[in-house]
Amino acid sequence: MEPTETTSVKVGELEFPPRKVWMKTYGCQMNYHDSERIMSHLSGLNFTKTDEQSDADLVIFNTCAVRDLANQKFYSHLGEMKKLKANADVNPETGLKKNVIVAAGGCIAQTEGKELIGKYKQLDFAFGTDVVDNIGEMVYRAYAGEKKFAVTSWDRSDNYSIETKITHGSPMAFVNIIKGCDKFCSYCIVPFTRGREKSRRLEEVVKDVRRLVEFSGVQEVMLLGQNVNSYGKDNGESLGQLIMELEEIQGLERLRYTTSHPYDVTDDLVEAHRNSKKLANHLHLPVQSGSNTVLQRMLREYTAEHYLELIAKMRAANPQMTISSDIIAGFPNETEEEHEATLRLLDLAQFDFIYSYAFSARKGTKAARMNDVLSDDIRGRRLREIQDRQLKIQAAIRQGMVGRTYRVLVEEKGLSKGVTKWTGRTSCYRLVHFEPETPEQDYQWHWVDVEITSATALSTQGKVLRDLGKKP
Repeated sequence: MEPTETTSVKVGELEFPPRKVWMKTYGCQMNYHDSERIMSHLSGLNFTKTDEQSDADLVIFNTCAVRDLANQKFYSHLGEMKKLKANADVNPETGLKKNVIVAAGGCIAQTEGKELIGKYKQLDFAFGTDVVDNIGEMVYRAYAGEKKFAVTSWDRSDNYSIETKITHGSPMAFVNIIKGCDKFCSYCIVPFTRGREKSRRLEEVVKDVRRLVEFSGVQEVMLLGQNVNSYGKDNGESLGQLIMELEEIQGLERLRYTTSHPYDVTDDLVEAHRNSKKLANHLHLPVQSGSNTVLQRMLREYTAEHYLELIAKMRAANPQMTISSDIIAGFPNETEEEHEATLRLLDLAQFDFIYSYAFSARKGTKAARMNDVLSDDIRGRRLREIQDRQLKIQAAIRQGMVGRTYRVLVEEKGLSKGVTKWTGRTSCYRLVHFEPETPEQDYQWHWVDVEITSATALSTQGKVLRDLGKKP
């Protein structure tokens, strides 16, 4: 029976009346992909999504262990669950307080699930990254009366096979093609939270994307992996091959992929950027530092010179390409000279934008065990210098957009200083804001040609030249 607003669904020995789930996702695109999978499974247990936490019967936090800020937010939000449970509504028919179930999943739950369950009374269960597709079973256990359990086992099978689940109704979809990471960079917790690398078969991914395009109206796909450039190594396949296979799918308009490791960029991937018409004009390629000695301590397996040669190859293959990156400021014992090397690399690389962070140690990593002489003040100052240098570079690059026309896929509308504006993203991953031609015009998920009228380091404004509708 299909769930409705009034009917219950019988699963095993339990009746599942209509309930609401509120979910908070932290961190990377992989976590958002996992959240969609979770939601698709919960719909079969009569759950619908709510944006109001106070309405929820089930609260799920899908956590991230990579960045300290995401950690802090999660623990703060988890603390608030005491109040939510205490203030839960009373059912007027039974006189009983609503039983709000609280769960934590994702990377923090993978490494600390049992500790979380023991420490936080308001947390009912925790589950790791490799058991997302078992969420229905865990929710069943919770509603059957089982409390305070953690499921953090690893998938031990050699074969990695899934089907992409989407619930958002947009023409964009995340498609996971490889999970795990074998790099063990000294600062990174990912191999401990996501396990070792396993790739899906190329044929399966192609069928998966074709199904999304033909039956769900998907037009833009983001291929996902912790180290997506390692895709297919265990199967004798490659990311470059996969991209050129996906190129043949009619109705698929745009392809992206993330996250890349410079060491694993292959010649056939460079050629895919030259030959593919659907591969976006953007590459996110984390460098982390411009200092070779810091890169050695990070265990990154490449030099700054190698990295610069690589992005030169990419730009030669596709002159329209923009490149973005990640930078860590204040890696343990980083000297002023090493910091200056990163600033010089920014000048040479001319990134379109960067994600930059002050180093924060992740428990269990090699970097966390390093004796470190740097203070938070030094790290903060270096981070500001990196960001200031990049903003100047960015402002100059963005000025080159003015007067040019870009095709954008419109994602949302909002108010800016009281003016309604729509926002879309170009192939080169730049956000463009524009006013509607008429107040009632609805551009949601339309492809629109926009001429850039002004640009700053952080904002790009445009005007509509042509609305191509939901299919370009």
